[in-house]
Amino acid sequence: MGDDAATTGTTGTTASEAAGLRRSVGFVGMLGQSVAGLAPSTTPTINIALVFAAAGSASWLAYLIGTVAVLLVALTLVPFARRFAGAGSLSEFVAHGLGPNARLVTAWALLLAYLAVPVATLAGCAAYLEAIFKMAGLSVPTVVLVAVAGVGAAALALRDVRVSTVLMLALEGLSMLLVTLLGFAILSRQGIAVDLSQFSLDGVSMAGMNSALLICVLSFVGFEAAASLGGEARRPLVDIPRTLLLAPLITGVFFVFSAYVIVLGFDRYDIAVATESAPLDHLARALDLPGLGLLVSVGAAISLFTCVVATLVASSRVAYALASRGALPAVLGRLDPVRGAPSIAVWVAVVIGLGFSLTLTSFARPLDVYDWFGTFSTFGCILAYGLTAIAMPIFLRREGQLRPHHAIVAALALAVLAYVLYGSVWPVPPAPLDVLPWIFVGLMVLGVGGSVLLGRRAGRG
Repeated sequence: MGDDAATTGTTGTTASEAAGLRRSVGFVGMLGQSVAGLAPSTTPTINIALVFAAAGSASWLAYLIGTVAVLLVALTLVPFARRFAGAGSLSEFVAHGLGPNARLVTAWALLLAYLAVPVATLAGCAAYLEAIFKMAGLSVPTVVLVAVAGVGAAALALRDVRVSTVLMLALEGLSMLLVTLLGFAILSRQGIAVDLSQFSLDGVSMAGMNSALLICVLSFVGFEAAASLGGEARRPLVDIPRTLLLAPLITGVFFVFSAYVIVLGFDRYDIAVATESAPLDHLARALDLPGLGLLVSVGAAISLFTCVVATLVASSRVAYALASRGALPAVLGRLDPVRGAPSIAVWVAVVIGLGFSLTLTSFARPLDVYDWFGTFSTFGCILAYGLTAIAMPIFLRREGQLRPHHAIVAALALAVLAYVLYGSVWPVPPAPLDVLPWIFVGLMVLGVGGSVLLGRRAGRG
C-alpha cells in the first residue's frame, strides 16, 4: 500500500506534518501519554493482591523480575524509535524490518488493543467511583458513572494533545502519590526498615512465582503509548526513546515499592487478600486512616480515567495512520482544522468504548468487564511487541549495525512474550476468557482482510 504517510526519520518533515499533524508535544507530554497508558495505580489497588495470592512474600521480587523483562522488550523498540516515528506507533517500526504486510498486521493488533482498553478502564473507573459514593452513603447507577467518565474522557481526548498529555501525567502523579503515602504510613507504623521475611522466600513455589510473573508483566502493557504520538512530538527521535525506557522504569520502581510495603501491611494486619474485595481500603482502616483509603480509591479512579484518555488518543492516531495509507476509510484521516488532530477517529473510539462499556455494565459486574477487555487488549500488545522484537535485529543487520547484544536482547524479549502469551491461554481460563483469543484472531483476520480489500479498490480507483 505504499510507503508510510506518517513516518519520520532523520530527514525532517513528514507527510503527516504536511497533512496537518502538529509537532507540539514535549517530553513531559510524551511521558504522560505512556504513564497514563500503563494506569500504574491500578497495580497496587488490584494486581498486587493477585500477585500476593500467588507469590506471597516474594511479590516484590516478582515485580522486580517483571520490570527487567519489560525493559528488555523496551530495548527492542529503542533502536527504531531513535530513527523513525509516526502516528502508527510500533507499526512504523515493524515496517522497516519486516515490510508493509507486517506493518498492517501490527497496526491492527494495536488498534484492537487500544479500542479494548477504554471499555475495560471505563468499567473499572465506574467500579471505583461506585465504591467511593457508597463510602459517602450514596448510590449511583453504574451506567451513569460510565457515561459521565466516558464523556469526560472524550472531552479531554479532543483537547489540544499538548495540554491533555501534561494533565494526564499530573493526574497519574497524584494517584501514585496517594498510594505512596499509604506505603509510607505502613512503614512508619511497622517501625522497622527491612522486613527480612520478604527476603527469605520461604514457602514460595515455582508455580506460584510463574503465576505472579505473568500478572507482573501484564501490569506494564501500554508503556509504548507515547509512540502513537510520533507525528506530534516536537523531538520524536529523542523523546520517544527516552519515554519508552523511563515509563517502565519509573512505574517498575513504584510497583516494587508498593508490593514490598503492601505485603508488609498484609502480613502485619493479617488481611485475607484472597477474599477481600478492597484490600488497600481494608489496610488503610487497619492503620486507622480510613480517609487515606478513600483517597487511594480516588487515585485508582483517576488512574483508570487517564488510561481511558491515553488510549482514546492512541487508537485515534493508529486509525489516522491506517486511513492515511488507504487501509481504513479516508474520513478517519481527516484532521480538525483548529486542533490539527484526528477528531473523527477520536469520536469513533469514544462511541466504541462507551457503547460497549455501557452495554456490558448494565448486566455484568464492572470489574468483570475490566478483566475481559483488559485481557483481550494484551493479545494485541503482545503481538505488536513480538513483531517489533523480530524486526529489530533484521533491520539492524540490513543496516550493518547489528551487534551480539541486539540479538540477545531480542531473543530474551521474545522469550518473555512467549511466556506471557502461553500463560494467558494455558491452562485454559474459564468462560468467557477462553474464547477471547479466538475473537482476537477473528477480528484480526477481518480487519487486515478489510484493509487489503479497501487498498485494492482504492488502487483501482
